[in-house]
Amino acid sequence: MSSTPWHDPAAPDPFSVWHGVHARVAHLLRHPTQAVFSDELDAVTDIILRTVDAAPEASLFEMIYGEEIAGYAVAHSLQTAFVTALVAQRMGWPKQDRQTLIRASLTMNIAMLDLQDTLVRQPTSPTLKQRQEIDSHPQRGRDMLSALGISDEALLDTVALHHVTPGGHALPSGRGYLSPLACLVHYADVYLARLSPRATRGALAINLVARELQASAGGASNPYVTAIVQEMGIYPPGTFVKLRNGDTAIVLRRGATPDTPLVSSLLRADGTPYLMTQPADTTEPEHKVVAALPRGLVMLTLNRRRLYDQAEG
Repeated sequence: MSSTPWHDPAAPDPFSVWHGVHARVAHLLRHPTQAVFSDELDAVTDIILRTVDAAPEASLFEMIYGEEIAGYAVAHSLQTAFVTALVAQRMGWPKQDRQTLIRASLTMNIAMLDLQDTLVRQPTSPTLKQRQEIDSHPQRGRDMLSALGISDEALLDTVALHHVTPGGHALPSGRGYLSPLACLVHYADVYLARLSPRATRGALAINLVARELQASAGGASNPYVTAIVQEMGIYPPGTFVKLRNGDTAIVLRRGATPDTPLVSSLLRADGTPYLMTQPADTTEPEHKVVAALPRGLVMLTLNRRRLYDQAEG
């Protein structure tokens, strides 16, 4: 195994950050006050950016695997912030744009948090009233942020315009007028929403989500979806996978190629757990990854920090 440290010891611990930031973001969004909103949003943004840059693999792991501590809506906003920060770096965007992306991702749904949580549990399609709330929430969110003292036009516009297409379809022709920031938030939003279970369907395997999004969003002609899929890979950290020998494993790092991630086996082919997680070389034929598994199919509680420490051993 690699002896390269999985994070900068001087940087925030990604496993602690997810829980701590989740609680802070939940309070920020659900109990916003003008006196502290802007400063608190900046502080949380700084923590996320430093954590993502110092420990990208572990940050992705927590983003995919981490629990919805304060409900789906808050977790989804945080996940979108993590992904857009990583993808924007791949695209070579400056730090200022990455900060704006994180702020916009955290606040894009501030006007419909309760409705988001309701829709995840609702076994029927949105009602007409709910659809109207969904359609109007970007502009209402912009208005709320402005009332809370946010004056950054790039942030306000990204929130107001983040529903670029209906459901992640291909970009409109003649798209020069579109905000690149809003486009990236939009497609990351759609990608991550498809990973989460609903009352009407189970969670989807992450490789299938990537394939479906590429097909619906214009394929290689869509630079935002292309960058998201390239950054996340077929099997990003935090994904449960099935190996050719029958083991169920968890991905810890992206590999040299999209289909050869660094994994640790958790369950034998007969379903019994290993006493200690077993690092597996997915470049070997018997340990080849043959499928990604939806999160809900593997009912295990993992000590994530120990997993990463063992991988360094």
